[in-house]
Amino acid sequence: MRLDVVVVTYESAGHLPACLGALPAEATVVVVDNASGDRSAAVAEEHDALVVRNSRNRGFAAAANQGAALGQADLLLFLNPDAVIDAPDLERLAASLDGDPRLFAVGPSLRRPDGREQRAWWPFPSPTATWLEALGLHRLRPPQAGAYGAVPFVVGACLLVRRQRFEALGGFDERFWLYGEEADLCYRAWARGWHVRHVADATARHVGGASGHAIGRLAFEHFQRGTEHFILKHHGTRALLAHRVGLLAGSVLRLSLAGVWRPASARITTRRAVTARLAGVLLRHPTRVTR
Repeated sequence: MRLDVVVVTYESAGHLPACLGALPAEATVVVVDNASGDRSAAVAEEHDALVVRNSRNRGFAAAANQGAALGQADLLLFLNPDAVIDAPDLERLAASLDGDPRLFAVGPSLRRPDGREQRAWWPFPSPTATWLEALGLHRLRPPQAGAYGAVPFVVGACLLVRRQRFEALGGFDERFWLYGEEADLCYRAWARGWHVRHVADATARHVGGASGHAIGRLAFEHFQRGTEHFILKHHGTRALLAHRVGLLAGSVLRLSLAGVWRPASARITTRRAVTARLAGVLLRHPTRVTR
């Protein structure tokens, strides 16, 4: 299997040995380090990866494009530094991709280190989806994978794509700094008539949010902006405004139901942060997304 692997790192030294150590020896591994302050780049070099050291944090999409440009293999794996996929599971992904010429991308099931399952795929963001969730109606009809595991987009923690089609799409849109880039990529692939599949019998272990934790509040902001960039790009300014108002309404409703004066849980704290952010954004630039 001719395979290029791209790993984008930021303060990831503690996770890299497991991530890189599980990859097949014949794979070409490129690690793009976004100006980490730890030994991420050095650890990658110790594992014989080709390392690109950025002088600043360029974000995931730009760094991933950098890494992809350095390879030539037909199959291209984007792998988070806190994710581990063993050779048999990687072979299942490749076999699924090779077995269906309609496919652009595939992703495995994801499990936390303690064995708990993570969401491995999601529906595309939209103002309709935002309002359904705000009103609690999304529970009436949970999204289901289509025939043969067809899904809107798979989580980018472990994403295997055909290089030729990735390049035809122009790679990741670099306006997506940390989140939302895989949703945008898969949306553009579906628009070309190429499919995306969740391969349920392949599994990767994924800690989740390891790089995001290192930048704290900035990661929270870019998580919100990722969805906003997607909706603005693919649905327009009115849709962005509808999404923001819907998200604000849902957050206020949940805070009211939970009781704003109760001891703060992590979920309530997040809802408060979302509410405060949206109130400011809607006042300053309701139909624009800043970088």
